[in-house]
Amino acid sequence: MKKLGRAFLVPSVGLLSGLALVGSAAGTTSTSSSSKVRHLQVGVAALAIEGDRVAYDASSYLVAKPAPNRVRVWNVRTGKTVTVSGKKTAAADTSSTGTGVFQLAISGSRVAWLMNEGGNLEGDDYLFTSSLTKPGEHQVASEVRTGDGCAGRSASICAGQWLGGLVGSGNLLALNRWTTDGTGAVTAGQLDLLSGTKLKQVATGPGTVQAVVADAGRVAVLHADGTVALYSAAGKLLLTVNTPSNTEAVALRGESLLVGTKTRQLELYNTHTGSLRKTFHARGNGRQPRNLGIQGNIAIYTTGNAGVLHAVNLTTGKDRPVVERHGGVSLAHIDSAGVAYVDDGSGVNFGKATLVFLPLAKVAAALR
Repeated sequence: MKKLGRAFLVPSVGLLSGLALVGSAAGTTSTSSSSKVRHLQVGVAALAIEGDRVAYDASSYLVAKPAPNRVRVWNVRTGKTVTVSGKKTAAADTSSTGTGVFQLAISGSRVAWLMNEGGNLEGDDYLFTSSLTKPGEHQVASEVRTGDGCAGRSASICAGQWLGGLVGSGNLLALNRWTTDGTGAVTAGQLDLLSGTKLKQVATGPGTVQAVVADAGRVAVLHADGTVALYSAAGKLLLTVNTPSNTEAVALRGESLLVGTKTRQLELYNTHTGSLRKTFHARGNGRQPRNLGIQGNIAIYTTGNAGVLHAVNLTTGKDRPVVERHGGVSLAHIDSAGVAYVDDGSGVNFGKATLVFLPLAKVAAALR
């Protein structure tokens, strides 16, 4: 399977005009009254945001001179960046068929990440966590699956155990563990909470796989048939929403559940009743909406072959491109402070990421 998040982005020139550059150990940082930017010497393989903290995996996967892989957390308010990963994660990109770090989540003073290593006959998943106040990599769990041609995260012919569905929000970190047979069919599954450096099982069954987003003590699980199940942090099934069978992306915030489909529709549902409230058509061309997220009445998504980042007002339906650039936005997340996205450049800068933070007020202003 292709590494998740292995495409990297460039911010719009218009958003970054007049920025002053400040040197840093991890690259350079640009600041202004509106946007903040970090120019890295490596790529970014995974991204998460909570409030004014942006977690990212600094990967040298596409760089000519490989460097150790690092999970870092950037405080966009203070400008400080902290490395939270250690020795095991440093070698994330060295296995022959592994995905490396493929999911990140941040919750309060904790950050967690999933890493994959692989060979031709085996795929190994690892869960790590770290405190932000006392950074240090702690391995919480690992799972292994095997099979002829079972490489990394390949699903079709691997028999054994998996880790995935890592999500975080508020004081909640959750993920899935599941088992597949030799055909790739899920035979068992569970939803776990991460408490400190331990996992606590809260729900079982294939229907708990896979979690895609968390909010306000709830976890949304996207099923293969397109339906979305909402679970409480205690593992209680709160609601099943009958979303389209071609649902590809899910966002959750308060009473709003937003899904993106392969037919480029954005459907907004009520999380109390499961009823469809509104339908929007994603703009652009090419692929279905990705990087779906909600904050208040603002949603973001990327679409089109160029990966343009859009913002849409869920009340008025007004939809505007926030970032348009030749590289294309492939990773983006929104939270209470704003939007974080990343680009690894093009041409001679290919593989060297630019990480951008846009305050929520700036995104909202584009929709007025």
